[in-house]
Amino acid sequence: MATEAVFGNASPNHQSFNSEVPANGSSGPSVVSLKKVQQFPKHDTVKLGERNFLLWKQQVLFILEGYSLYEFVLGTINIPPQSITDTEGNIVPNPDFLFHKQQDKLLASWLLSTIGDEILVHLTKARTSFDIWSTVTRRFASKSDLTVSTLRHSLYSQKKGQLTMKKYLENVRNLCDALTVAGNDVSEQEQISVILAGLPVEFESIRVVAS
Repeated sequence: MATEAVFGNASPNHQSFNSEVPANGSSGPSVVSLKKVQQFPKHDTVKLGERNFLLWKQQVLFILEGYSLYEFVLGTINIPPQSITDTEGNIVPNPDFLFHKQQDKLLASWLLSTIGDEILVHLTKARTSFDIWSTVTRRFASKSDLTVSTLRHSLYSQKKGQLTMKKYLENVRNLCDALTVAGNDVSEQEQISVILAGLPVEFESIRVVAS
């Protein structure tokens, strides 16, 4: 589902991430690291739900990397100081920091627009894009670990038994595919080992040849 515009002056076809460097801002590293992204086109990202975290994460990261904004959510962005000393020695608000804060708020708003209602209720205390990202990834990390553990146990428990060879191989393949979706690839050699281990004694000759 297409995301909604998050900036008041955005056109119907674009979300505006107004990241022009402020006129009074310095040209130090904190500003140079922020790319100028005036228009953020709509992207048909999937809404994050309970079962599609890895797909959502991949799509969002690709978009953020394309606009050089991924450091915000990863927490690796260089945050400018909130205040600076002007030429007269007065402590004044740092326009670079204000720009950084604006950029982050717009990004946080866009991230929330890609998340389903059942997950949004867990993000009411999030204040930055990093808060949103870290909360979501922590929430799904434990679930992913449990899913991988369950799938691997099922994979290594597969036996041909009375199944046809076609059905047996299909079961193994489906579990391997599910593990890949869960972010835990099964190598071709491991798949072969699992298949051979689940064959009955009458296939012993195949095991010997394969080994």
